[in-house]
Amino acid sequence: MNKNILYSIAMLLASLTLGACSSDSDDNNNNDKPAGYSVETVSQAPTWQVDYSGSESRPNWQEPKTSDYENWSIMLVQLEDELKPYASDQDLMALFIGGELRGLTSPAVSQGNTDGEDDRGAFVLKAYGNEADMDVVNLTLIYYCSQLRQTFSRSVQMPYEMGKVYGLEEDLVPQFTLGVAKYPVVMTTSLETVAQTLGDDIQPAAGDMVAAFVGDECRGTVTLDERLLGDEAVITLFARHEGEAFTMKYYNAATSRVYTILASA
Repeated sequence: MNKNILYSIAMLLASLTLGACSSDSDDNNNNDKPAGYSVETVSQAPTWQVDYSGSESRPNWQEPKTSDYENWSIMLVQLEDELKPYASDQDLMALFIGGELRGLTSPAVSQGNTDGEDDRGAFVLKAYGNEADMDVVNLTLIYYCSQLRQTFSRSVQMPYEMGKVYGLEEDLVPQFTLGVAKYPVVMTTSLETVAQTLGDDIQPAAGDMVAAFVGDECRGTVTLDERLLGDEAVITLFARHEGEAFTMKYYNAATSRVYTILASA
């Protein structure tokens, strides 16, 4: 999978294009309004969401032949919250080492959480190997979501530990949304920079939302909370190819206004 690409803020803002958001008539007639963005008053909070759905067929992966391997380990892999609602009995979780399928499981299993409800985002995966204990391997987890018809993958270099059970002492939650096949280019931008572009018109607060669009398609969104109000908070942007131009939008919950940053910002 492609490595994450960190675009500079200057390059990102220079490439912004005007989105489909219409402007409030009172704001258009206000000659004192700073240039660089349009404003729309909305009746309810936006339902911005990245669409991860695709059109991929369910992979025809075959379970590894256990007699070919000398040892094994166990992984309890959990899905991110964004993907849990789509988990189903038709999903697949596969583990590859050096391009060779070493583990395969389906379906997702349910776990009881503290509220007594089932959490369908967990997979118990037995991974086979011939490596010596603590050999460093190139490991790739690939998740196929049947409802979304989409594959997600994450790769890492790590030591292979024979007989170890991963995901018990601490949760194993790969960031699969950063490895969605639909959007092979992933980048980030600073929430602070987006807010600064809007000047004194807003003071970022919990409940506000930020989103990136290409045309009418949402390509990244985040709802602010206390954790995301710091100087280093970022929004992840998803692209189909390098060089796509993004429109940034900011929803201010206190005023029910959506600010759309214009290309001249």
